[in-house]
Amino acid sequence: MRAWRQFHSRDIDEARSLVAQKFCDHRLQPAGRSLGFGTRHNHVPGRSLSLNYLCYGSAVQIDPGELQDFYLVQMPLSGAAVVANGAAAVGSNIRQATVLNPTRVTQMTWQADCRMLLLQIDRNALHSIAERASGLPLSEPVVFDTAAPISTGPLHDWARQFIACVRATDAQVGFGHWGALQQQVIEEQLILGLLTHQQSNIRHLLSPRAPLGSSLQIRRAQDYIHANAAEPLTVSAIAAEAGCSIRTLQTGFRQHFGLTPVEYLRDLRLDLARYLLLSRPAGTPVSSIAYDSGFSHLGRFSQLYRARFGELPSTTRAANGFPDQTEQSTFP
Repeated sequence: MRAWRQFHSRDIDEARSLVAQKFCDHRLQPAGRSLGFGTRHNHVPGRSLSLNYLCYGSAVQIDPGELQDFYLVQMPLSGAAVVANGAAAVGSNIRQATVLNPTRVTQMTWQADCRMLLLQIDRNALHSIAERASGLPLSEPVVFDTAAPISTGPLHDWARQFIACVRATDAQVGFGHWGALQQQVIEEQLILGLLTHQQSNIRHLLSPRAPLGSSLQIRRAQDYIHANAAEPLTVSAIAAEAGCSIRTLQTGFRQHFGLTPVEYLRDLRLDLARYLLLSRPAGTPVSSIAYDSGFSHLGRFSQLYRARFGELPSTTRAANGFPDQTEQSTFP
């Protein structure tokens, strides 16, 4: 992306100031000897994304705190880095990218030979696509796992698509040259691909729920259930909203989903509860999450959750660093 060079500077204060203009305020200091320091930053803006190339020429420590307004995918072209977004630090190299969440404190050390491709994603744009993809209003931010393996696994093809966008941009037929509609489509594909393939607190919500060919009435019923999943719902109210009889509703759901409307709503509420367990602060009682997901019988919630996910709600929370000390007595 040399045609989109922002700057090349050997002054660390100037480099910090100029990089902050495209990202956010941060602390930048040498991690050891600063011999060879020289920052190169190339930047290509899109609609909700930007492509970036960044290197510092010597080992540096970068402390931006919370990014606030954007997610950042960091893909090393060479060298290595240690990245902490939240509590745990992970190593990054050409086989493992990292994803920085805007709501978690970030600290990084880039080694001298580290050259990074960066995909900056507007936080609001990603949240909007996440809500459309899940079919649910999402009250909490999307939080990705920091480590993003790209040499194999689900993210491999997504990483190749990202690289293809960079190469097209280098050839002056990509970012900055696509028409508005094509740019929008490519950006949505990149965001949706990241949501679909990178581990996060909503990835389990993105499995397809509506087979192609489902009737208009069933789709209306499904939309109504998704929009009101945490509210008290009756089969008769769902049927009325869909414009069909209860029997037609029951038959249609069994044909399309292999579930009754009540079973479909139950599974959706359990998925919503898992999302909230992975998202809410540590002080939030599990009982509150159960109620917010539409469950009124707490013991039954725990049993259903374990049957669907193979673990208790407390285990889900603990796996995300949110141990809950009260659940054992709350959910016998």
